[in-house]
Amino acid sequence: MIRSAIALLASAVMLAACMTPVTPDDTDAAIAPSGHETIRFDGKRATRAERVACESAGGTVGPGGMLGFDQCVQPYADAGAACKSADDCLGRCLLSPDSDGEMGQPTDDGVCQATDSAFGCMTEVDDGAVQWTLCID
Repeated sequence: MIRSAIALLASAVMLAACMTPVTPDDTDAAIAPSGHETIRFDGKRATRAERVACESAGGTVGPGGMLGFDQCVQPYADAGAACKSADDCLGRCLLSPDSDGEMGQPTDDGVCQATDSAFGCMTEVDDGAVQWTLCID
């Protein structure tokens, strides 16, 4: 009973975090020090101009997350490269889906994140060790 209540509370907190409103300052493209440009949209659906900007940057527009709002998903230039931590990648260093590594254990199975999509389940690798698995929707 208590575990169910804790799980429900945790789910509600994560859902609330996903529903943070987008402010005008957040909608502009953000350029990371790596040169990767993250493109965010003003509303639930991308405008024609936002679609063109996304596609011009090499991305694709489609629904994402539980709410299904349009997002621009772009590939990282180093997608699939071997890594030991996020410092080795433009995005995150993730455990390869083919790996049988376990949390806290050393691994050589880290690969750089394929795209800048925030959604899905991913197991991070940091300092050459398997970290936690996080699912975002």
